[in-house]
Amino acid sequence: MLANLNRQLFEATVFDSGALGLTTSIVHQFTAAGIYSATVRKNGKPIGNVSFEVRADATAMQLDIDLAKTQGSEKDDCCCTTGPAPTVSPKGYVVFHTTSGTGWSVHVGEGKHASFDSTRLTKGDMFALTLLEPTKYKIENKLGSAKGSVEVEFTKGDVKRLSELKPVMVTAGKSFDPDSFKLVSTQGLVFRIETDARIVISRKDKRKAEPRGGPIRFQRPRIVEIRPSRKAS
Repeated sequence: MLANLNRQLFEATVFDSGALGLTTSIVHQFTAAGIYSATVRKNGKPIGNVSFEVRADATAMQLDIDLAKTQGSEKDDCCCTTGPAPTVSPKGYVVFHTTSGTGWSVHVGEGKHASFDSTRLTKGDMFALTLLEPTKYKIENKLGSAKGSVEVEFTKGDVKRLSELKPVMVTAGKSFDPDSFKLVSTQGLVFRIETDARIVISRKDKRKAEPRGGPIRFQRPRIVEIRPSRKAS
């Protein structure tokens, strides 16, 4: 199973904030108290629901939701769970991610009045990911004109300092800041969203031969310590 998982990680060539995969996640702050129902989609098709509650007296500052675990059966696209809905503080953050497959998105609310749609990020949201394969990538905002690039490297010297590397922060506004930079494989990359965005990162170069010496392990960036500039209302 581990070998299969790592193969999926290395075969990824596109990383899309509107279609989450194994090394990507979305962070959103729900500042209004209430019970929220989210429709989970895979490749645009609704396949499950998940509920959570934002409460002023909640102590949790981060709620992780694995979209892959909301999948229902083929006959019933609602994934029903028992027990109370998980809670989070309105000053905290909800992290949407997946531990299986690709093409995941989430829609909270109804129609055009949805309070959150992960295929269209807005000011204050964050898109976090890790890039594993050492190569060059292009970065685009599909809902705007911003473009950029990133080069991922991995040397013997990098092995000793992996645990010390902090995520690289990129502001995604009318342009990316910075718009060109370098990363070490497995180092976190976080986009702070300042305007409507769907961030897509895709590989520029032809794929290199699969690395020898075993798979590279990865860890999702720690979002809990990252605070968006937007103040909670």
